[in-house]
Amino acid sequence: MAALGVLLAAAGAGAASVSSSQVTGVEMTAQVRQTLKQLEEQWLQWVVQKNPQQAEAAVNDLMDTARQLGMTSLPDLSAGAMAQAVQAARQKDFARAHWALDAARRLDPDRPETAFAEAEVDWRQHDYLGAASAWLHAYPLLFAHPLERYLWFQNLIVWVLVLLVVSGGLFVAVQMLARGHALFGDLAVLFARRLPRPAALTLAALALLWPLALPSGPLWLALYWSLLLWGYGSASERAVLAVLWLLLGAAPLVIDLQRRYVAVELSPPAQAMQSLEERRLYGSLFSDLGVLRSVLPESVAVKHLLADVHRSLNQWELARALYRQVLEKEPDNTAALINLGVYAFVKGDFNGAIQSFQKAASVDPRSAAAQFNLSQAYSGSYMFDEQKAALAKAQEIDAARVNAWMSNQAQRVVPVPGGLARIPEIRRELLATWHGGEDRNTGSALRRGLSLFVSLSLILVAVALHLARRPFGYTERAGEVVLEGSFDRWARVFLPGLASAEIGEGGRSFLAILFITGLLMLPLFGKIGVHIPWRYDPGNFASWIVAILGLALYLGLRLRRELRDAV
Repeated sequence: MAALGVLLAAAGAGAASVSSSQVTGVEMTAQVRQTLKQLEEQWLQWVVQKNPQQAEAAVNDLMDTARQLGMTSLPDLSAGAMAQAVQAARQKDFARAHWALDAARRLDPDRPETAFAEAEVDWRQHDYLGAASAWLHAYPLLFAHPLERYLWFQNLIVWVLVLLVVSGGLFVAVQMLARGHALFGDLAVLFARRLPRPAALTLAALALLWPLALPSGPLWLALYWSLLLWGYGSASERAVLAVLWLLLGAAPLVIDLQRRYVAVELSPPAQAMQSLEERRLYGSLFSDLGVLRSVLPESVAVKHLLADVHRSLNQWELARALYRQVLEKEPDNTAALINLGVYAFVKGDFNGAIQSFQKAASVDPRSAAAQFNLSQAYSGSYMFDEQKAALAKAQEIDAARVNAWMSNQAQRVVPVPGGLARIPEIRRELLATWHGGEDRNTGSALRRGLSLFVSLSLILVAVALHLARRPFGYTERAGEVVLEGSFDRWARVFLPGLASAEIGEGGRSFLAILFITGLLMLPLFGKIGVHIPWRYDPGNFASWIVAILGLALYLGLRLRRELRDAV
């Protein structure tokens, strides 16, 4: 119950912060602040309800109030409803759990978190078929929302990079199993030319293991071994090592670039814009819009966006001032002209509305909204001939939209969300601002390129070492079995890539290691990389199932093949 109280308090605080933090974010009139306060009161009414019908009525009131603000979703309150549903299920109150889930779905529709919460409720109710159905419904929704989909793919990039690096280290370890005895023997022979054999053996062992004394010893040991093994490998094995060195050098550059892009996407301004596109009202939305204005104070696109926000809140005076600032920089901005005309129409200034709509129509003759609004302004001025002509032009441009506008009796003229349409432009400005600060740091740019330089140097060092070593000769033992007796079969089953490494098939050896390592690392997906801001974390239960089943199937098939070959 304590955990539920924390979550519900957070959800309630989200609604409360909407009514108090806008002073430092986006300016609010008293009427809008009162509407936001009303949201909080309606939410508290839902929380204390014991009757599902009254709870549904409270949700209806919440959604009606949200629509007054131009919003269709309340994610913070949906998270609170999900938390209450799970808590009710833990208390065996499954009826309350299910109507709380219904509320969560209505407050923020088509979200995967709600489906995952439903799966947990069904599981606790021993409705395993329903839980499985909810899980199957939830996973496709993971990719239905832009931010979560973007972060998921970014985490996939990081996970793949880590997988390749770890698999590369294991590939070097397998290569050492297959070639290490030859390498150790050659080093011992080399040192035995001047030292007693026991000392030569000791020195050879130290020569192979000394990188372990360094910080991050296993990483340096794998790099060091890969250089020493270059001369013992086949052409395919050398190709794999070269690609791994290049990957190791490029990985920091990719991670750094990815980090900067993700930082922009997770910044408060970007999250606010994403929520405006989806019409989702969360607790700090208006504060985050204030951050956007402070980061890009001179951006015309930001002013246009904020003007649209004020318009959607019915704060026309604030919106008009911003639209005029937009027109000072962009006199032919059709959307701003149309919305100024809408403001004049709402105020009963039909002549001013006609002038704005006429200018918008002259700037963009293919604007159906400009022609339709012009027809409405003509109608308000009793200029019926002009009204018919403007309406005919609007229908000629886009008949379907005009008919939809005409059927909406509650809205005589239509505004244009031109500021919302500029959100991609604002994102590019945010990214340019971030990159501009990074690019001015020459030392940072040099450090980012150093890793790639080191990886290219490894190839040159390996080739030079091979050329220097070749006159002394190499011990050739590529075809020998590493482990003899009963251990050989189990080594081939449980050490993927070993059999291929023994015969010099570098590509097949690496792919075998990559596959098994990928299954082992599958439960780590989502923990490596950036945290996706789920309002209900689905966990990694499905990853564990896939990993365990995949490993069992893979090892079973390998064991079956080895037993068949033995027979």
